[in-house]
Amino acid sequence: MAGTPPSEAEPLALETARRQLGSFAVPVDRTDRIPLSVAVGRVLATDATANKPVEEAGISVDDTVFDQGHQVRPGDVGLLRATGVSELLVRQRPQVGIVPTGDDLRAAASAAREVETAGFTLAQYADRWGGKVTYRDPVADDAPALRMAVQRDLTRDALVITGTEPGDTLREVVADLGEVFTDYVDIDPGQRTGVAVVEDRPVLLLPESPSAARVGAVQLLRPLLKAFADAPLSDHPHQSASLSDGVDSPASVRSFVPVTVTDGTAAPLPGADLATATRADGWVSVPADETGIDAGTTVTVENWDYLP
Repeated sequence: MAGTPPSEAEPLALETARRQLGSFAVPVDRTDRIPLSVAVGRVLATDATANKPVEEAGISVDDTVFDQGHQVRPGDVGLLRATGVSELLVRQRPQVGIVPTGDDLRAAASAAREVETAGFTLAQYADRWGGKVTYRDPVADDAPALRMAVQRDLTRDALVITGTEPGDTLREVVADLGEVFTDYVDIDPGQRTGVAVVEDRPVLLLPESPSAARVGAVQLLRPLLKAFADAPLSDHPHQSASLSDGVDSPASVRSFVPVTVTDGTAAPLPGADLATATRADGWVSVPADETGIDAGTTVTVENWDYLP
């Protein structure tokens, strides 16, 4: 069931939505002791101190090599190994449940049903962003089933539900269990993204559109997971390019435009389907106070799919 059109609703500003979700992100205090060989990307729960000196680095025994809260980088492990460190105490990764919803979805391809892709894709992103992901089989549009699905994952730090729109059964269930702060966020694609909380667990409600779900996850789930991990929210790798064609943006909405980049020229991609998002070399952001960007303008292209 469709809800109020975005043009008639009062969308929440993106930064406000981030703060709303982040207000429930208490840094995870659970810890793991892990070998140095698997420490890259993890966040230190205590200071990492030297067990032996490294004269060329000016490090003595018991010196702090990296402070608590430092996110371990590939280059750090060599220095740590040189100081005699073989294992680290790190924060556990924040746990996130991802629940796709929809009557026609199935976990695997079949002749009569649509294979689920949005939630599956977001699970891969969340894992790269440092989350410990539980990806669930799709849940049909049935109030008791949806209620059980939401309650089942309240043991996680956060919950993401895909395939939901304002006014549908799922949002009614979430509103009954907790509070839906907004059914709209000022992003495009993804204006029908919702922000909620159930039993002090932040809940992100994403539309079924692959592009909308991806934008909502990058802009809202990624900062949330970093807040839970008490890890820095680093910038995406980016490059400058000249826009080949002008792009329009709805008034008072921050738009994200997928583009391909060839020889320093960024070409906007039409559509918002799975193939469009997959072909993109990066995304161009149009600020909420602008209604578009003219052709020939030098823009910043963010690579959301960067693989080193």
